[in-house]
Amino acid sequence: MSRALRIEYPGAFYHVLNRGQRREAIVRDERDRERFVSDLERTAKLFCTPIHAYCLMTNHLHLIVETPEGNLSRAMHWLHAGYAGYYNRRHRCNGHVFQGRFKALLIEAGTYLEAVSRYIHRNPVRAGMVSRPWNYPWSSCRYFVRSGKAPAWLEVDRILGGFARGNTAARRRYAAYVSEADAPSPFDEVVGASILGSEGFVRWVRDSFLQGRENTSDVAGLTDLRCRPEVDDVVAQVAGYYGVRPGNILIRGRKNSRERDVAIYLARELAGLTGRELGCRFGGLKGAGIAMRCARTLGRTAEDRRLARDIAHLHLKIAQSE
Repeated sequence: MSRALRIEYPGAFYHVLNRGQRREAIVRDERDRERFVSDLERTAKLFCTPIHAYCLMTNHLHLIVETPEGNLSRAMHWLHAGYAGYYNRRHRCNGHVFQGRFKALLIEAGTYLEAVSRYIHRNPVRAGMVSRPWNYPWSSCRYFVRSGKAPAWLEVDRILGGFARGNTAARRRYAAYVSEADAPSPFDEVVGASILGSEGFVRWVRDSFLQGRENTSDVAGLTDLRCRPEVDDVVAQVAGYYGVRPGNILIRGRKNSRERDVAIYLARELAGLTGRELGCRFGGLKGAGIAMRCARTLGRTAEDRRLARDIAHLHLKIAQSE
């Protein structure tokens, strides 16, 4: 099974999610819940990782964590391992309490933090445990809505500051915001299973942390985050390699055109477009026609060593040019 892409740097924000092993309970009673919140406080203080929101459910947990020192993995490992040790000792269990490696979604600060906090705080409402999210005692929502000082390790001002300058108005508006039952899920906009943010933020993360990184199959989402060439770039490279005009490759109806077949195959492999989208670029072919040509080209490489060599050479050249 591929592991999720994990990008860590100082000042990053994350949505952290983990579930119980086999989706079983990670807390059984109030004592367990109190211990987990206590461990969360100790983690925030020990690793200097402010918590911007949390929700502890029966069999899973949600956090928004800030890492001024870029140490998410160390902090979350300490939290999970420490709580699991307590849980097994108290309940006389053996084995894993959590289902494995925690999930961490990198979040762009601003409205994305607000949307994720709403999703987290509405968990108990969706589960039918309370009618209003701030009435659930094992989440941070009450500190955002009700008057009173939040714990020092819980940072509420960053998110509340996006609603109003005054504390009272911000709390009132946040209460209305988190009450929106039909709000869209922020996770519909996740890129590469790892990043939630604007196009500019995703581009910055990609350029800053993924340049030169090999596209390995054991890292989920890495393919989606790497720069993809445009179809015109693929066609230009293929045309230059074979010494033909790019327009000749794009014209529909040419039979036995090695360069056209290679361009279509590489465009599908590298450009990240659907068969229908590629068909429009290559003279109005249908998506099924693109799939058939690609399958035929791939099949020919088993016997045509020159074709296989051409494709391998161009694939590497185009990938390295991005």
